[in-house]
Formats: sequence, C-alpha cells, structure tokens
Amino acid sequence: MTLAELMNLIPDLEAEVQKLLQQIPAGMVSTYGDLAVALGDDKTRSARWLGEYLTHHSHTSDCMCHRVVRKNGDIGLYVTGDPQVKAERLSREGVVVDETGRVRLTNRFTQFHSMSPLKGLRDFQQQLARQVKNLPVRRVPKTFGGIDVAYSRDGRACAAYVQIDARSLEPIYEQTLVRPVSFPYIPGYLTFRELPVMFELCQEVQRAGKLADVLFCDGNGRLHPWRAGIATCLGVLLDHPCIGVGKSLLCGKVIADSLVSGEFDGVNRLVMDGEHVIGAEVSSTRKAKPVYVSVGQRITLSQAIEFTLKSISKHRLPETVFLADRLTKRLKHR
Repeated sequence: MTLAELMNLIPDLEAEVQKLLQQIPAGMVSTYGDLAVALGDDKTRSARWLGEYLTHHSHTSDCMCHRVVRKNGDIGLYVTGDPQVKAERLSREGVVVDETGRVRLTNRFTQFHSMSPLKGLRDFQQQLARQVKNLPVRRVPKTFGGIDVAYSRDGRACAAYVQIDARSLEPIYEQTLVRPVSFPYIPGYLTFRELPVMFELCQEVQRAGKLADVLFCDGNGRLHPWRAGIATCLGVLLDHPCIGVGKSLLCGKVIADSLVSGEFDGVNRLVMDGEHVIGAEVSSTRKAKPVYVSVGQRITLSQAIEFTLKSISKHRLPETVFLADRLTKRLKHR
C-alpha cells in the first residue's frame, strides 16, 4: 500500500458529521451517541469527540448542531457559549425543554443514512490483523529502531525515528517529520491519527537505507481489541519486524501464574484475551514498572520480549522508544 492509498482510506469526519446534522428534522433531537453509531462506531467511543467538536466547530447559521443533546436529555453545551441560545432554538422548533434544561427523548431521530466511516476503518485494521506473520527473526539484530509521535499546539504531528546499536544501545541515526493532523483523537482509532506520519517517515528512512533490523513502536501490536494496534498496522504496511510496547494495559488480562520462560524468567507474564495470548507484561527487574509487549509483524512473542529487555537501559521503556519520545518533545516545541 502506498501513502496516498492510506490517506484515501481516512475519512473527513468533520464533513461526515455535518452531513448527519442536516438529516435531523426540525422538532426532533439526536444524541452524541446516536451520531457515533451513525459514524459506524460500535462502542460509541467517538461520542466525547463529537461533543467537543460540536462545541468548537466552525458554526454557520444553517448548522443544525443545536439538535444534538446528551443521552440523558440534557441539552449540553453550545457553540455560542450560551446553552440558553440552544434551548431557545429547540423551543422554536417545537422541542419541549423543561426547567432543568432537558428535553424528552420521545422525538429522537436515529434513522441516519451514512457510509459508516469508522466501521470502514475498523474493517481495515482487522484486514491488516489477518496479514500478521508470526515468524521468527532469523538473524541476530545489529540495530534497533524506535518511532514515536507527539503533537504541537498548532495541531501538527511531529514524528521521530531513532536507530541505535543493538549491543551498545548508543544512538547512530535519527530522522524527523512534521505533518498536519488529518484525523481526530478517538479512543480505539488512534492508529489513523498516527499511522500516516509514521508510515511516511519510515518510508523515507527505508529509502535512505537506515531502517533498523527490528522496529519498536510506542503503542500496541496484537495487544489490541482488534489485534491490530499501531505496531501491527505499521509493521504490516512495511512488511518488517515490528514490536509494540505500550505503557498501560489496553485490553486482556495479565495471567499471574503464567511466567514466561527464559533468561528473564519470573518478571514477565502473559496477557490473554479469553483463550488467546495477545502479549506479555514485561519488567526489566522485579521492582521496575512493567510495559506491555506484543507482536507487531514478522517476529515471535518470545523474541519481542527478549529484544525489549535487551534494549532497556536506564529507563522503563526500550532505549529506542525513550530517545524517539524525547526527540518528538523537542520537535513539537520548535
């Protein structure tokens, strides 16, 4: 897949929301959750973003955002900053707003016509999950690479790649890239906010002949509700060994008595989702705060654990991820 093809998959959610707003008839209301479902969000994770967007979007006189309320009937905030203006607009259209600032949801509109763009993104991630190759890295890695993304105040994505020597853990190469953000922050869909700039940067690094033998992502791989976190998506698109390292447990359950055998036996435990092993809780020492490691692409879980521990030096995270994170922080303040 090319970068252009990837970008074509990512919808303009703000434009999609405006199309949905125009479908709500006068005298009726919808909830933020209703809009989320219409966008194809199976868990209504996007409801919070919708509330924020409708409070701060570029408002025009023909915008119907006043017809969207909270799930309990509370009219919620309004783009003008004055909820009373929203209540008055609803009242003029025949919606009864009581003295507590709530509407009855008996006249609730949910029959939206939509392309369900978030479902399309979810389907794409699941498609990539089916392309994961759980294959061992045959040669001992000479280099490790790390990639991370941070966001500047003006809304740009600042990506950084750092390559280190796998033995000494000393940095030997770095490259950065800054791009506008084309997708909002929605839990569960973070991949589509970060993947474009990560993919573009890694392609540039690859063309320069500097892509490390094994790549670490500050994010999850198979340890993901759809088995396709950012490390899996990037690894599959690059078809390159990739490891996901998360700072918190996104899903699944750590199995207390599932010690992972090997040199570091006793500090690493499996993470399972039902009957499926999806990752591991990994600590460099028994006192260290753990990270959550999973397969991205072209690597086994045991190797992912091994390489993660070998790349940890003075910090909780692998040195590649730590250095990439520091570089993005400097980059976003330029």
